[in-house]
Amino acid sequence: MMKFKKLALLVLTTCTVIVIGTGVAKAILVSGNAHSVPATPFILAQSTLEISPEAEAVNQVTIEYLLQERENLPQSPSISRTVIEENYALATWTWGDAGGQTALSLTDESWTVLTGGGGAIDVSSLEAVGVPSAIAEKLVEGDRTQWETPSVEEAE
Repeated sequence: MMKFKKLALLVLTTCTVIVIGTGVAKAILVSGNAHSVPATPFILAQSTLEISPEAEAVNQVTIEYLLQERENLPQSPSISRTVIEENYALATWTWGDAGGQTALSLTDESWTVLTGGGGAIDVSSLEAVGVPSAIAEKLVEGDRTQWETPSVEEAE
């Protein structure tokens, strides 16, 4: 039975983050934002596969977006799925009993949140924030496919 790898983040300051995985720890420079990110450990991603640098960056920006201006939280959000198509991404997250999605775009090698909130983002919502129709459809379909595909542990 294959076990899930868990990556945990511990925000030490607004510009340094420690990523701890299965036997691996590394520091990542986070862009200095005006908002304060609390020093709270949280799960960045759970996967049976290695996370790509692009997905890791999308997940990191999504978590920062969700945590901005929030302090002393009893629990933290986690990213369950990330779909990237060209210069756009859709990150699906859970936070306790709640969940939602965040849409992002890549501009000048930096991911920026286009929209996000509780619940699912559909094709028309992606188009409304400037995502081309064909890419919006691929993002939503890719997320649906990941959601419908059972994990290795569930399949056994």
